[in-house]
Amino acid sequence: MWAAGCALTLAATAVVAAAPTAGAAATAQRGGSGGGLPGAFAAAARESGVPLNVLEALAYQESAWNDHGGAPSTSGGYGIMQLTEISAATLDGLDPDSAKAAAVEADPRLNTARAAARLIGADVADVKRDDTLNIRAGAALLASYAKALNGGRTSADAGAWYAAVGRYSGAADTATAKQFADRVFNGVRAGISVAGLAVAADPAVRTDPASLDALHLTGPAPAARAAAAKAADGTALPECPTDLNCDYVPAALALNNPADLSSYGNYDPADRPNHSQIRYITIHDTEGGFAGSVNWFQNPAAYASAHYVIRSADGHVTQTVPTQDIAWDSGNWSVYQHAISIEHEGWAIHGAAWYTEAQYETTAELVRYLAKKYGIPLDRQHIFGHDEVPGSKDANQTLQHWDPGPYWDWSHFMDLLGAPILPSFPAGSHSTDAARLVDPSFNPLGSVVVVKPNFRGNLQVVSGCTEANDPTPGTTPGQCGEQPSQASNFVWLRTAPDPAAPLLSEPYLHADGSAGTDSADDWGDKAVTGQKFVVADRRITRDGVWTAIWYGGREAWFASPWTNFAALPSTAGVVKPKAGLASIPVYATAAPEASAYPQPIADVDLRTPKLLTKYSIAAGQGYVTSGPAVNGEYWYARNIDGSAPLDRTEVVGTTQFYLIQFNHRMAWVNAADVDFSQS
Repeated sequence: MWAAGCALTLAATAVVAAAPTAGAAATAQRGGSGGGLPGAFAAAARESGVPLNVLEALAYQESAWNDHGGAPSTSGGYGIMQLTEISAATLDGLDPDSAKAAAVEADPRLNTARAAARLIGADVADVKRDDTLNIRAGAALLASYAKALNGGRTSADAGAWYAAVGRYSGAADTATAKQFADRVFNGVRAGISVAGLAVAADPAVRTDPASLDALHLTGPAPAARAAAAKAADGTALPECPTDLNCDYVPAALALNNPADLSSYGNYDPADRPNHSQIRYITIHDTEGGFAGSVNWFQNPAAYASAHYVIRSADGHVTQTVPTQDIAWDSGNWSVYQHAISIEHEGWAIHGAAWYTEAQYETTAELVRYLAKKYGIPLDRQHIFGHDEVPGSKDANQTLQHWDPGPYWDWSHFMDLLGAPILPSFPAGSHSTDAARLVDPSFNPLGSVVVVKPNFRGNLQVVSGCTEANDPTPGTTPGQCGEQPSQASNFVWLRTAPDPAAPLLSEPYLHADGSAGTDSADDWGDKAVTGQKFVVADRRITRDGVWTAIWYGGREAWFASPWTNFAALPSTAGVVKPKAGLASIPVYATAAPEASAYPQPIADVDLRTPKLLTKYSIAAGQGYVTSGPAVNGEYWYARNIDGSAPLDRTEVVGTTQFYLIQFNHRMAWVNAADVDFSQS
């Protein structure tokens, strides 16, 4: 997230505004044989002796039944079954010298594709790219593990495959193997239904965690590891659900200049929530590998950190900053002062090749735990991406990051949280269902919509550049251009209800007023799943509905084809400029007024609300809030040891602010400038 090369340049990737088109629903069956994936799973189960529900649930845990277009994951996993082929050069933090390369290439846990291909007599390259062969090979590999554990036999009892599934995870420790196997069998018991595939629920399946002992893995249980780790103040760490595989590797809290006690990185000691309330959880990606990212936070010169980092391959969690302290993560202190940040190993431009099901499920479990602990609502107004956070001042808007990017599946993630994005109507409304939104007699103006395209069917093409240090097999580091069409989380925003109309121009990115582009980092022409907006206008056509929303101080139009309806009715708190005001300003931060700062803080670090000078809100426009108005606050932390006068003080003003969904990003408005209503 900190790498200078992670920002994509608009100049390198600009494409004419009319280029992007709404993706049609994916209808082609995968699988290379009759029956698509269901047929491929059934045939592989019969051939291998693996119970069908176990095979399908394991594949879902590995890939969510998505082959990712043949692109490998960060662990070198390919296809539906994530069969791995990896070299030392692609392992994060491992030098590809000859001795290490030989050890890596000989490690069967890191190279399952070759063994699986041999079991079915197929070529490795074919097993990596053909869904049917990939499923057959994965099933054969799982069966070979079961036979090795059970005297050459397999069983029709699904629960008897628990240890073999644990081995399939490739985990080196019992805790990770158990986490993987438990998730697979949770799917077997509860059932899974996604994208035309289904695992029938079988709640009677029983498993024996003690059977994992036969794998002879290492590592203490997560609870024991948590009890052994302590923060500097004696707090037990990591702060995780007891069944997650977590550890604690502290980010640096150290001086860069021994003569200057204020020259420290990489976070601020605090006493949250006793002083600063924890209101938000922010989702990020590392733009790098797992080990390198954790190591970077141990360098005080990074001046960056996050509370947690999630590994792609298995969802392993490393906490680096205690949640009571303030991580320097999102480039806006008004956000990170009140947030817990979670980084995900990977590159935003590669999307689903990096965001694995293990990451989604682990993060969802962690977020549920944190939300309960700190009273954070499980909704998209309190759980949002780094890309939705504004820079802390005018000059920082073009520098602010855009991760986790267009391929993070917000809909799936919110489902895993148990907080799905669903249509809703205001109390007392005559509307009773979503169909009313497209009834010509129903006037939706001033109502709220939530953006929710069908992720799997919302196939979009964006442009971007691979990283100079990108080890992804099959990619050219530093190469710019259009990325493959793939499932995406956003809708394009246009200046008029016409697919040929220009994409919306973001003034901080296009100072000359030129149209938006299809660049992944051109965030001003995209609205993302879960974001809520006030309806400004609409058009019903034969092909679907065009909805205009108040977005960044103007109308922005997006299409909802009947095959991928993306504008669901919703409810929210809404603010509008007070009557009599022609327009109101928009702020990058919610800082206290100058008079709230006592001496000597006022002389050392006086932070007042920063205007976003290219934005304003005109009379009649409405914007969704993330919650009630809050007082402007600033956590003053000066010296590494807290020794400065009034060090580690929460400065609280009397001016109140609303955090609103202003455009793709959030912003603040002064509560005195607006009227609030519930819509």
